[in-house]
Amino acid sequence: MSNRMLQRSCVVLTVVLVELTLGALASSVSGAAQSKALLPTKQIVISSDKDISAIRTFFFCQTAKCKKSTSTNKVAAASALSDIKSQIKLMRADSVPRTQAAIVAKYQVDAAALIGAFTAYPTQPNADDVANNIGIIYYQTSNLGSDDYLLGCAQTKTAVIFKNWSVGVVGVAYAMQVDTQAESTSAPATTIKSVNQSLLAEAVSMKSDANGPNAAFNRLLVQFASTQALDSRDSLLILAGKGKSLTTTDLKALAGKLSSQFKVLSVMQNKLAK
Repeated sequence: MSNRMLQRSCVVLTVVLVELTLGALASSVSGAAQSKALLPTKQIVISSDKDISAIRTFFFCQTAKCKKSTSTNKVAAASALSDIKSQIKLMRADSVPRTQAAIVAKYQVDAAALIGAFTAYPTQPNADDVANNIGIIYYQTSNLGSDDYLLGCAQTKTAVIFKNWSVGVVGVAYAMQVDTQAESTSAPATTIKSVNQSLLAEAVSMKSDANGPNAAFNRLLVQFASTQALDSRDSLLILAGKGKSLTTTDLKALAGKLSSQFKVLSVMQNKLAK
């Protein structure tokens, strides 16, 4: 099959989710952790807010003022990464309250992915790998924002606000949109392979994000992530010459399913995040 056969989902993820900022999340999270716990949750939550901001400023700054401080921002981002590593050590060394165990486990997974992408970024050999690492840094900083928000809520027994929690989901969904749009008709096979490998990783991440305050939304996340994983696995099989049983009709049907599920997910997210 030709690469063109794989160009069936370029407009799948076109519904825009409500934009959430980590800055707004940080202010609400930092004030959430007040009481003492076995795990130094307050320290981790506040530190994570600052660390996420420093890393995102270095990689994603848009203003002229920010761009003039690249060297300073780079040092701050490296320091932030070291701080996140220290936070993981705290989590592993201290007793974790049962109410925080699942959140801490997810934080460690998300942080490990962020650390890996940050560390590999300067040595990436080609544009596809660089783009993949930038995507991971983007959505995993978003995920850590969601994780430390949940951590603060768990410690203080504070109700989880959907809008604050869903910053991680929005980050992953945006990364999926960017990757899907990279599957253009002119994209070489190497790019299509890289895109679908990224989408597989993002699908796994999105499944782990199904820990929010709305059960119906969580189910939709798992459903969509599962469909995306199937779609990307099929694409990779075709590229490897192993998807001979797959037809254009199969792929179009799967693309339609993806589009439909994402629209439902987006509508619900926009409604719940108001």
